[in-house]
Amino acid sequence: MAAAAQQAPADKAPRKKNQTAPEKADIGTKVSRTVGIGIMAVLLCLALVIGNGRALSKATPKAFLSQGEVASILEDRVKSAKNAETVARRAGIDESYFTAVEETAKQLQDARSARAVSRADQELSGAVGNMTGAAADGLDANDAALLTGAMDTFNDAGNLLRFEARTFNEKAEKAEKVYDGLLLKGLFARPDVYEGI
Repeated sequence: MAAAAQQAPADKAPRKKNQTAPEKADIGTKVSRTVGIGIMAVLLCLALVIGNGRALSKATPKAFLSQGEVASILEDRVKSAKNAETVARRAGIDESYFTAVEETAKQLQDARSARAVSRADQELSGAVGNMTGAAADGLDANDAALLTGAMDTFNDAGNLLRFEARTFNEKAEKAEKVYDGLLLKGLFARPDVYEGI
């Protein structure tokens, strides 16, 4: 019996060790869950930032200028304005018309956003329109035909530019909705838009 009495405490000691093992496992599980939830929260926030960034990247100034044929359309628009200027000079009109066309053409070439392109293009259209209106009466039939051809090319390039702008503005409209819903707007630039269409 003495052996049995000695054996009983020996049996209880391992049971206490076994009882603390599940407690350690519970602490490890709680820590693992907490760390896992923290990692998931960080990944969710990161996914939101990346996703919003991608949505907004479709409406950046660089996005418009690299979209489709925008760069070549702008070149055509400036080139045809200068061709119209060359012909209009033969009418002997005031130099201020040509200065206005040259300055606005330079603004269009220097524009680096959809908004800036829109404004510069509208100013160029006005300057070219004023110049051709003033030159129309002072040209002979051959030069008038050349001016009409240059203006047709100028107007065609303008129509193509507005088509590209409409396509861009569809993306920009979606990006603006994303931007308006952002809590951290300071992380992203406001989406660019092509004005006037």
